[in-house]
This record gives sequence, C-alpha cells and structure tokens, in this order.
Amino acid sequence: MIKTQIKIGIFGMGSVGASIYNELNGYPNLYALLDEDRIAKYKKNPLIINGNEVKLNMTSNLKMDLVILCVKVYHLDKALNDLKPFVDKNTIILPILNGIDANRLVKEVYPNNWVLFGAINVESNKEGNCVKTSKIMNLQFGDEYNYHLRYPLIEFKKIFDYYGIENHIYHNLKRRVWLKWIMNLAINQISAYGNYTYKDMHNDETLELMYKIFEEGYLVSKAYNIGITRGDIDELKYRCSLFESDRVTSLTLDVNKGGLNEAYIFGGRMVEVAKLKNIDIPYNTMVYNKLVGKIKEK
Repeated sequence: MIKTQIKIGIFGMGSVGASIYNELNGYPNLYALLDEDRIAKYKKNPLIINGNEVKLNMTSNLKMDLVILCVKVYHLDKALNDLKPFVDKNTIILPILNGIDANRLVKEVYPNNWVLFGAINVESNKEGNCVKTSKIMNLQFGDEYNYHLRYPLIEFKKIFDYYGIENHIYHNLKRRVWLKWIMNLAINQISAYGNYTYKDMHNDETLELMYKIFEEGYLVSKAYNIGITRGDIDELKYRCSLFESDRVTSLTLDVNKGGLNEAYIFGGRMVEVAKLKNIDIPYNTMVYNKLVGKIKEK
C-alpha cells in the first residue's frame, strides 16, 4: 500500500521532468511546480507527451514533501531561487541533473534540507510543448551511501514501484551518478558533434570511440575512489550496443539551436577533474574540443 498523502513536486518540465510526470500521472498528490506565468502558458498550450495531451496538476506555492529537480545545469542558479516557494525545512530535494556536481550545488543553497543523489536513464527530448520519450529505464535515487535505508526513501520507492517506474536505491549513489556522467561523456558529446540519433551511433567505429571514452572515465573514477568497477564499464558498453532509437540527445538539440548548452558539464568538467589527478584523457579531450569548435562556428 502506498502513502498517497506524500506531496511530490516536479520542478522543471523539460524532457526529463515531463517523462517522470507522465509515468507518475494518476498519483493524487503529484504536482508540476511552476510560477504563475508558466501555469498560464500550459493552460493555453498543454503539454503533449508521445502525442497525448497531459493535463498537469499545477501549483505556484504549495510546500512539497519531495521535490524532483529536473532542470538544465545552466538554469540551476535561477531554479534554486525559484524553488523557494515549494520548500520548507522538511522538504527532501532530489536533483536529477547531468554531471557530478548537482548534490553539492543544491546543498549550498539549501544546507538544512535533505538533498539526495539522483540520476535517470531515459531517452527523451522536448521541442516546444511536445515531448517524445521512452519508458524510464532506471530512476536512481538515495543518499550517497544506502546500506541502511532511511524511512522516507522506502515510501518513495513504493510509489515509484506502484506506478511501474523502474527504479533503484543503490548502496553507493555517488558511484551511479558518476556512471551516468561517464556514459553521457560519450553519448551526448558524440551525438551533438555528429548530429547523430542513438541508432546512428550503433556502428563499430563510433562504439569503439565510446568505449575508449568509458575507459578513460574509469581511470579518473579510480583516482577519486568512486567505486566504479570493471563490470560497471562493461555494463555501459553493453547498453550502447543496444542503441536503436531515432531520438537524439538533449545536448544535440541545444547545440543545434545555438545558445546555452551543457557541453562543459560533460567533457569540460572531465578535463578539469582529470587534470587535478594528472591523468591523460586524449579521447575525452579530443571529443570535447571538437564539440566546442562546432559550437563556436554556430
């Protein structure tokens, strides 16, 4: 039996936030957290997910028990300020952002709140009010270490299970966040540079480049004692071998549009953390530099 009185809010109705909302749709205390201007816009132009109109349960000021934060990293500073109407001292915040720094950055603004580690595996993108998404393959959440689960996490998991969302509370969530980041170093950057779909990247030459990026990420993770294993890297390689979707990554869409993008969060940040440990990462550096060059040409 699930506890339906738990108020769950999703802040950031982009591709990831919309995907989570879509799969939790029907839960009676689910909310899209929006300011009044955005509420008016969605009333005028409803959200369309996989061709179906989704009627959002919207609020501009209700305090939440759990906030799932799903914004682009380049919008995070503003989002953390805009989040304040929905947060009190008891609110738990689950950031589902790209990169490895979300937990730390959220804690800097909300030091007295319980801030979780989170990552998600889902193929989705959004153009205008239309979202195309696969089913969520893995919603990962919890404390950095979860050998003994704290009570609210169990209730959140029951809700996700009830609505058929594939989810896990791993023993080491920081490790899982790094794994997602390492995977995105390859997928997002190569897709954005070549304007490739997932299916386009399913060829021997591209897969070999991805695997080299994974191997470099593995070396860096070892230097930081993250706990990533050789088996984890083999899992990433296997997942890439299954690519068959015609969707593109969110970074690809952002680069094609011009303006803000998350390229730095992937390759730029990896170059930084590798340099701090004096680790050579030629393939990551090459792909990042090529992507930056393409962005500058736009």
